[in-house]
Order: sequence, then C-alpha cells, then structure tokens
Amino acid sequence: MNRLRKICNLDRGEEAPAFLLFAYLTLALTSYMIIKAVREGIFLHAFSALALPYVYIGIAVGTGFVVAAYIRISSRLRQARLISGTLLFFIGNLFVLWLLVRAQWTPAPWIFYVWASIFGIIVTTQVWTVANCVLDLRQAKRIFPLISSGGILGGALGGLIAARLVKLIGTDNLMLAPIPLLLVAVVVVQVLIRRHSLPSRAGSAGINDRAAAFSFFGVARKIASSPYLKLIVGLLAVSAIVTQNVGLQFLVVVQNVFHSKDSITAFIASFLAYLAFGAFLLQVIAGSRIVERFGIRLTLFFLPVAVLMGTVTLLAFPLALWAAGVLKGSDYTLRYSLDRATTELLYVPVPQGIKSQVKAIIDMIVQRFADGVGGLILVFVTRVLHQGQAGVCWFSICALSVWLWMAWRTRGAYRKEVAKIFIPGPEPLPAPILPVVFSEEVSLATLKSMLGSRDEELVLSAMDMAAALRRPGWITRELTMHASPRVRAKALELAPLTEDELLERVKQDDDSLVRASAILRVARKTASGERPGSGLRRFLDSPDLRLRLAALVGLARFESSPADGTIKKALERIAAELPPDSSAWKEVAEALGDIPHREAVDLHLRLLQHSNPSVKKAAILSAGRAGRREFVPLLLPMLSDPRWAADIRLCLREYGPRIMGTLADILKDPAEDAEIRRSIPLVLAYFPQQESVDVLLDSLFDYDGLLRYRAIRSLGKLRLIDPDLHFDRQKVGLRLREESENTLWCRRALEALYPTDGSNDLLERLLKDKISRGKDRVFRLLALLLPPTTAISALLAMAEDDRVKRAAVAEFLDDVLPGRMRDLVLPVIEPKARSAGPRQTVEQILEACLHNPDQILRECTADALARNRWPAYSGRRATVA
Repeated sequence: MNRLRKICNLDRGEEAPAFLLFAYLTLALTSYMIIKAVREGIFLHAFSALALPYVYIGIAVGTGFVVAAYIRISSRLRQARLISGTLLFFIGNLFVLWLLVRAQWTPAPWIFYVWASIFGIIVTTQVWTVANCVLDLRQAKRIFPLISSGGILGGALGGLIAARLVKLIGTDNLMLAPIPLLLVAVVVVQVLIRRHSLPSRAGSAGINDRAAAFSFFGVARKIASSPYLKLIVGLLAVSAIVTQNVGLQFLVVVQNVFHSKDSITAFIASFLAYLAFGAFLLQVIAGSRIVERFGIRLTLFFLPVAVLMGTVTLLAFPLALWAAGVLKGSDYTLRYSLDRATTELLYVPVPQGIKSQVKAIIDMIVQRFADGVGGLILVFVTRVLHQGQAGVCWFSICALSVWLWMAWRTRGAYRKEVAKIFIPGPEPLPAPILPVVFSEEVSLATLKSMLGSRDEELVLSAMDMAAALRRPGWITRELTMHASPRVRAKALELAPLTEDELLERVKQDDDSLVRASAILRVARKTASGERPGSGLRRFLDSPDLRLRLAALVGLARFESSPADGTIKKALERIAAELPPDSSAWKEVAEALGDIPHREAVDLHLRLLQHSNPSVKKAAILSAGRAGRREFVPLLLPMLSDPRWAADIRLCLREYGPRIMGTLADILKDPAEDAEIRRSIPLVLAYFPQQESVDVLLDSLFDYDGLLRYRAIRSLGKLRLIDPDLHFDRQKVGLRLREESENTLWCRRALEALYPTDGSNDLLERLLKDKISRGKDRVFRLLALLLPPTTAISALLAMAEDDRVKRAAVAEFLDDVLPGRMRDLVLPVIEPKARSAGPRQTVEQILEACLHNPDQILRECTADALARNRWPAYSGRRATVA
C-alpha cells in the first residue's frame, strides 16, 4: 500500500476518496466516449461535416435553456440528490433517443448530437464539482491529475468498447451500452458525498448563497463583478472555440477517408481509445508530478502551445489523416489530462458558496455560448468567405494567440485569489480630517463633538481650531484631566484657568511635562512682560517638591540659556534635603528625563546606580528622554542583567539613530557579552534606517542562534515600519536556505528516531521544538522577500487549524517562490510534503546529533541513549564528551 501511495502521490487516508473520484470520472468518460463515437458516426453518415457549425450553434442555444433549469434545481437540492437524479434522467433520455434513431426520424441525428454535447458537459462538470467538495486546495493539486487520468482511462475504455461492440451490434444499438455504467456512477456519487465531503463544503449545491444563486442572472452578476472569474470566462471561451475548430478539421479529414456509418464509428472510437490509453499511462506516471512541480504558472500554456504546433502541421499537410491525427491527438491528450486538472485548479480559490453555480455557468453556458460564436465564425469563414481547411487553420492560429495572452493574465490573477483565502480584507480606515471653515451657527456643536473624542490627534486639532478662532472658552477644564498627557499639556496652555487651578494641576498631575506646562503658564502670567524664566525662579525655593521640579523642567525646556549654575544649585539643594531612602527620589528621577541639561547629568548618573529598584528604573527610563550621550556607557553593560534589560532597551530606543554606531560595534564584536549582543537587535528594530537593516542582515549569520532569531524578527519589524528599506535578497535567501535545510533535517531525524509519538524523551521534544521554531523563522524570512502583509497573513493562517487556509498558503507560495527556494520552503510548511534531502540511517543521525555544535542537542541525545532507546546503538553514549 505504501508503494502504491508513493506511485500515485497520495498521503495516508486519501486512498478511498481518490479511488472513488477516479472511478466516477472513469465511468462518466467511458459513457461519454461511447456516446461521442456513436454521435459522430450517425451524423457524418447522414450529413456533411461542414454542416457541423450549424450544430454548434444549436448546442449553444440548447445548452442555455438546459443550464438555466439546472441552476434553479441546484439551488434547491442537495448535491447527492441533484447529481444522482441528473444521471437517472440521462438514462431515460438515452432510451428515448435510441427509439427515434431506430425509427430513422430525420431530425434525430441533429437532436442526438446536441443532446450528447449537453450530456458530456453536465456529467463531467458534476464530477469536478464533487471533487472540489472532497479535496482541499493542496490535495487537489496533487490528486486532480490522478483523477484526470481516470477520465483518460474512461476515454480509452469507452473507445475500445465502442470499437468492439459496433462490429457486433451496430452503431444504433451501441447507444444503450452506457446505461449500466451510469447506474454504477449513481452509487459512487452517493458514497463520495455522504462519506468524504469536507465539513465546510458539504450540503446543497447552492444553499450557502441562495440569494444570488436562484437565477442565472444572479450568478452572472457574480461573474461580472469578479475580474478573476471574467478572466476564467475569457480563457475557457477561447479554449472552447479552438477545440471546436480542431474537432471540425479532424472530422472533415475522417469523412474524406471513411464513408460507412460503422466504419466512421469504429475508427473514431479506436483512434481515441489508443490515444487515451497512451495519455493515461503518461498521466499516471508523470501527470501529478508535473502539475505539482510546475503549477498553474506553466501548465496553463501546455495545451495552447501543443495545439498551435498541431495546427501548423495540418496547415502544411491538408487532408492528410496523420496530420489530422497529430492535431487531434495534441488537443485530446492534454485537454483531458494536464489541462483539465489545471482548469479545475482555477476554480479552487472561488468561494465555496458560489462555486458550484459559477462553475455550472462557465462550463455549461459560457463555453457553449463560445461554441455558438465559434460556429457563427466558422459559417462565415467556410460559407461566406468560401475558405476551406486552410482558412479554419488561420482562424485557429489567431484564436490561439488570444488564448496565450489570456493564460498569462489568468496566472497572475490566480495568485492574488489564492492569497485572499488567508489574507484578511483591509480594515476600514478613518476618513482624513479635512480643513473646516466654521460659521457661528455650527462651530460650537462641531468643536464640542471633536473635543469630546477619545482620539488624541482629533482633540489636539480641535483645540488648535478653537485657539485660531479665539474661542478659548470652548476648551473645558475637563480636558486638563484627559487621558493623554499631550492633551492635558495643551489644555493647560489654552484653557481659561486661574493661577490656583494651574498650581493645583502641578501638584496633582503625574507627568512632569504637563506639570511644566502648567507652571510655565503661571510664570508667564506673573512675569509682567519679562521672560518666563524670571517667573519660574520664584518656584525654585518652594517647599513643594513637585513645584520645584516643574520649575526646573520649565527652565531647562523653555529657557534658551538659563544662568550657569541655576539648575545645578537647585538640584543640589533637592539632593541635600532628601534622605537616601526617600520615595521622592523616584519623582526626581522621572523629572530628570525632561531636564536635558548638562548640569543635571551628575545627579542622573547617581540615580542610575541607586539602591532602590523603583528609583533606578525611573532613572533608566528617563535617561532616554534626556538623551545625553554620557549615560550610554553606563546603560549598555546593564543589558546583561535581566532585571534591567527590558527597561534599558526602551531607554536606548529614545536615543534614536544617534547611537547606531555604538550599537553596531557591540553587535559585531563576538567577544562582547552574549546577553548584551542579543539585546541590540531589539533596539535596532525601532530605528527605521538603512544602516539598521544592513547591520541586522550581517547578524543573520552570527554563531548565536538566539541573536540570529532576534535579528530576523527585527528585520521583519523594520519592513513593516518602512517598506522602502532595501533588504539584500541574496543574504536573506541564503539564511532562508540554511533555516529550511536545518528544519528539514530535524524533521527527518524525528521521523527516523521516533516513528511514533509518545516516548516523552527530551530529544523528541527538542526536535519538535526546533521544527516549530524553524518554521517560524522561515515565514519571518519570507516576509522580507514577499509583501509583508501577505507573509504575516500566511504565518497566521498556518497557525490556525483550518485545512483550507493552510492549503491556500502552500499553493500561494508554490506559485510565487523561485524553483530552488520553493523546493526548500514548501516541505517545511507542509507536514506531509516530501523533501528531496538525503535519507540517513538512525546511526548516522545519532552520530550527527552527538557531534552537533548545539550543546543542548548533544545532551538530549546522550540522555535518550542512556535510556537505551535504540539498543543497537547504546554503545554510542560514550561518544558524548
């Protein structure tokens, strides 16, 4: 069984649905091939092949009426009942048509030809509709080619059956041969839908979107509103026209060579049978791997290129049976194998609620309408322009050019649609605040609404407007207690407050800049035309510590050049008055962050080494606001202490790129303390400069694994902050390759050492952890190469327990990543994917673990060996040193 799964490219548990879908399509195509051979024989015996364009027009008209009814019925019935009922209905049709043909009714060949086409359209469409309900996207990509080979096999069997039976029972009686096959197909459909449908896809054909699916026009609007669906419509319409031309050219040559009804039927049946049998072998052996390997990005072009070559061959050798065979063979072989699987993949990203109706419209109406258009063009070419086979060939070449262009556009649209499965839609953004011209009637109401908002920027804008309109009374006292310090500071500058109210806010507010704003306004009121500094100095001797600190902040911030020694003397008096263990030192430390003056440096340095942890923390955080370079040599060594590392990093971020050179030197120095180096990437993540990116890219190859991981995360953050930064793709790609290879090696080691879960060994848990972290690193590195929103959405989708989303992520990456990178990344993100790396024995893996640079891996391996987990290799434990 394992060998069969490997040959068929199946994973465990997929055997039953894959076999049933294979059998379903085989039965459907066997029936259709018999009917098709009979159809050609009956029609060509009674009429000229050049009359077929009129039949094509009739097919287009008849299909429209039939599918309109089918759409209405599909929205009311569950899929199992709909499909089974349709097959039973066709069985009844076959018996009635057989009676009409036997009676030699003149219109019977025309009616049977049109009916056979409708039969083929609906029956094959239903097979793929069921397949889309049973398989997710990644399964579809692997298994669709196998299912398609069932259709090829069905074509071969149908042709062989028809070629053999026509000699025994004749062409007319051969019409009844498909009936038992269709009865078996009814049973297969019931089993597939009832036992193997995906939970999110079970149910009626249209029950999830009834409002839009009750009518043809509702579904048509869905198609018209989707650029992706319109591209599918165009692609398949052109494809249908080309296929129609190929069929006409082939039948013209066949009618020119064969003349009796049974000989035409026998030749067409046997020719298509042998052609299908060869295509079946090709599809089973390589079809699945071709589609999985190249994906839609290339397989969309296989059929049009092959048909183009066949058309040129027939143009060079008109009416030659072998040339017609080359053309028909290239079309048939690929259309019912690789191209069919590729076409079905195009439908996978379509939302499930409308998929079956959309697919029915496109497959049953759009393509048949294209047949009608193609028929009209053929009538014009052959009857009006009096062009023979050469004219039809040139028309086909023009249509093929359009086909190739449509395939190119569809490829790009498919990638975007797959991404939509796991990328959430954009959040609605607030409308920009436009300049407002106030009138007396509406100003108060508008400003009150804005001033009452929780949005900081909106409130600040409203206060500016009130000030510009000279309406300070609209700025209420409540705003001086707003949650935002910036709003409180602005309100204290503008609101009509008394000196006592301002001083009260100085004593109560916890933010030193807000307190400074309030006391500065008091100083301006009392300065009597002098500089505010003169009004602030009177508060330097206040017994209230907050008033003194606020005055110092005001002097440092708002006085261009306070007198030498003023700030230093004031701080020295405060230091002399406060006992060493006073809790007030915390307020002093916080205020020093807003006094970026050289005279405050000495006291700040002392508080950075204070014995009280809360004071020391406040001094560290305020050092970043002060921004004095003198603090940096004292701050950096503290990064090695886990008690202060997080606060130091916050502090260093406040310095900004000014200290970039110092941080880069430490990061690049392998002799520096490891904990200090590991903190640097977390700081650089907040410096959106190209220099930060370059330094972090160099760190991707550091010997320290945790430092590498933090460098990866920091680069991702910089990418989000500024997408215009340049990330060296070569360096990122090399790191991505190494991470993928390491993760795949850990996965292979886990599979070899622990084929079943539950050992609870430290080594097993370590390998699982390495695989999980490796996958996380791979996605974060991809975020540096792909659009960041896409990569992040992919990472989140892979973390969910949603099979459809996970498959969509893998399909998207399969389509956008270059060849070598794709081969490394996909096995990492898909647990069941097969990697191409070398397979190692248990002994080789254990030897590699024991000599790995990772000490933890070595020790966990030694622990597992000590437990005698692998008795044959227990002697290896002595190797650990």
